[in-house]
Amino acid sequence: MPDPMGPDHVRQHAALEALAEIANDNLAERLRHEAAARILVAARRVRTLIREGHAPRHASEHLVDTLAAEWDPRAVTALEYAETLPIRLLDGLLGAAPRWARAMRDAMDAPLSGAAAA
Repeated sequence: MPDPMGPDHVRQHAALEALAEIANDNLAERLRHEAAARILVAARRVRTLIREGHAPRHASEHLVDTLAAEWDPRAVTALEYAETLPIRLLDGLLGAAPRWARAMRDAMDAPLSGAAAA
């Protein structure tokens, strides 16, 4: 008899949950929350690089940075936090993320002020 908590049961349960999300037309919303969570995690990593001096400090002035700063990863996961965002903020985060990412990439590629010229 298969173990009711064994790997087969866990896989079956995960598959049934995925089917329920798709059947209830919740997949798109789930993907939006997962994308927002990825953005928040990336923003926290960038904040760490800024604090460590690997990117200019002025680079961190954006809605994405604000929401990432408000998330406490010790209290909830990024996905849980994203799921609590009002639709307006979730839409704003997802819409602003590409511009934010380009700005962060450009800021991190730029030489740091005070660095010796090569």
